[in-house]
Amino acid sequence: MWRFGILLCLLIAPSSEGKDKREVCTLLMMCDKIDEVKSEVVSVREEQQNQKLISENQTLILENQADILRQQTQILELQTQILQGLTLSETKSYPSSCADVSKETKLLIRLPEYSEDPFEVACDQRRHGGGWMIILRRNDGRQDFYRGWEDYKRGFGDLASEFFLGLDKIHAMTNDQIQELLVLLEDHDGVKAYELYDDFRVGPESNNYTLESLGFASGNAGDSLAHQLGMMFSTKDRNNDLKTDGVACAERYTGAWWYEKCHRSNLCGTYGDNTKGKGVTWYSFRGQDYSLKRAVMMIRPRTAALN
Repeated sequence: MWRFGILLCLLIAPSSEGKDKREVCTLLMMCDKIDEVKSEVVSVREEQQNQKLISENQTLILENQADILRQQTQILELQTQILQGLTLSETKSYPSSCADVSKETKLLIRLPEYSEDPFEVACDQRRHGGGWMIILRRNDGRQDFYRGWEDYKRGFGDLASEFFLGLDKIHAMTNDQIQELLVLLEDHDGVKAYELYDDFRVGPESNNYTLESLGFASGNAGDSLAHQLGMMFSTKDRNNDLKTDGVACAERYTGAWWYEKCHRSNLCGTYGDNTKGKGVTWYSFRGQDYSLKRAVMMIRPRTAALN
């Protein structure tokens, strides 16, 4: 800018003389100097503004990094808690049957042959020496037992009322160690009976949960289960009976069981149905045309009875 002032001074010099010319040139050069200073001030301000923006961006970056660090710390803490929980779960011991405790009527047990996770069962600690795990209970008809294969495989119902524990669990327990089976029955007049089997075993799903063993039978209800020995389990959607004519046993008798041609017991039949063979029946106790008021199947390790 100051060069422009000198050039302008030279242009006006021929028309000015002496002091006037010097004053004019001085004034013009001062104006140029002022403009130059203003330009420098503007540049400084712009630079300051840029530095301020840079500083603000750096602050935001630092804050974001701090947030990321906090989140990473929280994730690490959560992972530590999960690992600790898994360690506790692995080290915590669960009983394998109701016979391992003395008072509980509901219990978490763990069977590695079935699952690494524990599951809840119902226990009977009073009758016939206690230590029994209930695998089937019929007492009021609240549950529909005319179900398909997957329901009987997994189990269904309410442990506090009617339920079926599940064939996968029953197989795992009866193959882990020798089990006794206790069948409790009651008619509508309050008459009770029982039958005890000393070697109850159910096969895996690969052979359709065959009733592989019952052992020696004793009791006052009479043996109405040995007729089903060696039979595969059948449901309304998977027929494994030996009947070759007419309707499949599970459909005909509206239940699920180890049917042959067809049965002498049907504890998973339709509650309250006194049509011959369709109800909750035990042939040697009240026959096939009498649906029982209560029926319970329970198992416990045979070693528990010996101790």
